[in-house]
Amino acid sequence: MPDNIFEDLKARMGGAPVGVCGEDAEGAVAAIAPFAGGLLLRPLSPECGAVVCIGGRPDIGELAAGRPCAVVCPQDCSEEYGCAWLPQEEWSEESAVRLFRALAGEFPVRIIGVDIPGWMRFLPEDNSAVSELVSKLSAAVQGVQRMKDVQKLAAFAGGCSFWQPEVQVYSDFVTGEVRLTCAAREGIFFAMLSEIAGEQIDGEYTLMKYISSASEAMRGYAKVRDALDCARVNGYGIVGPDDGDMAYEQPQAVRQGNSVGIKLRASAPAYHVIRVDVSGEVCPIMGDASQSEGLVKNMMDGFAGDPEQMWNTDVFGKSLRDMVRDGLVSKVSSIQEETRSKLRKAVTRMVNEGKGGVICIIL
Repeated sequence: MPDNIFEDLKARMGGAPVGVCGEDAEGAVAAIAPFAGGLLLRPLSPECGAVVCIGGRPDIGELAAGRPCAVVCPQDCSEEYGCAWLPQEEWSEESAVRLFRALAGEFPVRIIGVDIPGWMRFLPEDNSAVSELVSKLSAAVQGVQRMKDVQKLAAFAGGCSFWQPEVQVYSDFVTGEVRLTCAAREGIFFAMLSEIAGEQIDGEYTLMKYISSASEAMRGYAKVRDALDCARVNGYGIVGPDDGDMAYEQPQAVRQGNSVGIKLRASAPAYHVIRVDVSGEVCPIMGDASQSEGLVKNMMDGFAGDPEQMWNTDVFGKSLRDMVRDGLVSKVSSIQEETRSKLRKAVTRMVNEGKGGVICIIL
């Protein structure tokens, strides 16, 4: 709870008074006011931002109308009324501070934020460490609704495989914001790298080796990225010649009449990326007519409700998704090597000879 309870209550309620109800409300206001640190106290009215009930009342829930509430009476009634309870005693500075600290604990938590190490913010949502944290936190916040419940979050990471059990909890009573600082267990950095990379990275040497390999792959991909994007959108992309791939031939002198010139020739590979839209279908026969009709109807109904789940339907030990995928892969690899060579030669002539026309005969 805040140190300067009176000032923070004023700020949280926007200057609204605390409403007092119950036995001799006006007398209670007069008795508590000298110790309230300037906090406004009034007999309960609609404009009050919180409620203090003296003596307890069966209709306190209706009177509070969702506002933070504390009850002062001889017997513990916190479970009965569902709010803070304090025993009745002579009013003093100490008892007033206890009352308003208990009342502050009844204010709702508005925001719960989580701070994790910066490098972990790049992890995908389905990462094991992120999933574990989200799962644990989701269960813990179910019991945190009011400011007095905040400290329950300090132990929510206990038993985690990837996170330190100690969680730093910071709360701002005025704004109702709670921030949790979670730290990863030692050695988790390399475990997460291994999970993302798909190979074992257990130290600086393997990390540097992987980065070197990944850097080389990224440089290679950068050359073809624009062509792939173009092929994805327009159907055709070209990777132009790279300076490092240029092969220069020996210059040749060329005579034309009385003039002498020089011929400079170079060659370099260019890559043409073509998007080919492959279609495939499967049509499994499933039993006799009556069996097939019932199964097909169930599958069609499933497609209308959840298309993704329908494609996962198992038929003859294989899902429909796998059947269609196998058909597509078979078509993609069906072009023979000789045909591929002819296609490459044809495109090479079109580029080098500046020929724009092409006649294709498919046998």
